[in-house]
Amino acid sequence: MTDRLTQLQICLDQMMEQFCATLNYVDKNHDFTPLHEGELKMADKHATIATEEDYTNTIDELSTDIILKTRQIMKLIDSLPGVDVSANEQLAKINSLQQKLVDVEEQKLEAIKKKESLLKDVNGLIETFVSGIAESRKSQN
Repeated sequence: MTDRLTQLQICLDQMMEQFCATLNYVDKNHDFTPLHEGELKMADKHATIATEEDYTNTIDELSTDIILKTRQIMKLIDSLPGVDVSANEQLAKINSLQQKLVDVEEQKLEAIKKKESLLKDVNGLIETFVSGIAESRKSQN
């Protein structure tokens, strides 16, 4: 699972793609309807004009997708830390997290010291064991 900022970036990218797809659809499938009365209707023999029903349905669907993506983005923004939290509360949380980090670092250093001590003890035992074996072999010869 990605963090909320990455999710927000992905949603914004998707929304931009939806905007581009919608503009592309409008550009490629619109009818050449005159803006003012009395103007001639333009025509392009290479254009693929959608029927009015298909065009309206597709525009409604594309608009709904954009609205849903906008709601998803707003929900992500509302879930970000710091929304409705004062600067003092954020600083207090940062200080608390810093103290926890210091405590964990101290525990880590203690664990490293304990590991080094145990490693030294084990090495001493190994040396004693090996020297005992070496002595017993010397005495056998």
